[in-house]
Amino acid sequence: MPYAKNALDGSRIYFEDDGGTGAPVVLHGGFLDSVATVRGLDLAQALRDEFRLIYVDHRGLGRSDKPHDPDAYAMPLRVADAVAILDELGIERAHFIGMSWGGRLGFGIGELAPERVLSLVIGGQQPYRWPDSPLTTLVTDGLIETQTQGMEGLVQAMEAFWKIRFPEALRARYLDNDPAALKAAWTKGLAEGAVAQGLPTWRVRCLILVGAGDADFLEQARRASTEIPSAEFISLAGLDHIASHMGQEDPVIEAVLRTLRANDS
Repeated sequence: MPYAKNALDGSRIYFEDDGGTGAPVVLHGGFLDSVATVRGLDLAQALRDEFRLIYVDHRGLGRSDKPHDPDAYAMPLRVADAVAILDELGIERAHFIGMSWGGRLGFGIGELAPERVLSLVIGGQQPYRWPDSPLTTLVTDGLIETQTQGMEGLVQAMEAFWKIRFPEALRARYLDNDPAALKAAWTKGLAEGAVAQGLPTWRVRCLILVGAGDADFLEQARRASTEIPSAEFISLAGLDHIASHMGQEDPVIEAVLRTLRANDS
């Protein structure tokens, strides 16, 4: 199986490389999203004929290592995971697309490893201190429920919050996660503060996409777009956090293609 080894702590990170001659694009999903989930996104399907797609399991998810120590999820270590994949594949620079939890990582990559970046596409996230918001409360409380209910506790809490039921295949993948690893990752995320301090000095081209109904991240994401010199901000009308994360419509795909094509070498 394809793994990259983090040079800082030795963690193994699982990835899948579709190969090809197009510019490399590294895709990271959300807090519960394994490679299989990210592969199924409409956005990935729209990019696969033109770009070399590389799918990654965050540490703590899927087939990657799942430490239970919160300090193992410090942003410099998570960024080193992404760099390790590029090094394993012999890639100098790549586009990075991150949704939600992956978007948070995107800000970390832009701050700590800009020399490895062609462009950043960040969905549903912001680089400042994690907000005290409804979504924060939802995940925190849901992770407490996992102590007695396993992953069902968090998945049910998310479904109740958004008044949905995840498709059965997706639900099964979510339930297959390690709640102790997720709790460790979440604990570090809440405590880490801002992951990018120098946004006005960035020279990385960024596209920041947030649902207009995403009360958790909209305004801070908009603020970040005003601080980054080469950032484009798009607010997705009628969509909240989960809707903008799970379903990418034509305006999203068009904006992503425009960003990637402008920085393809």
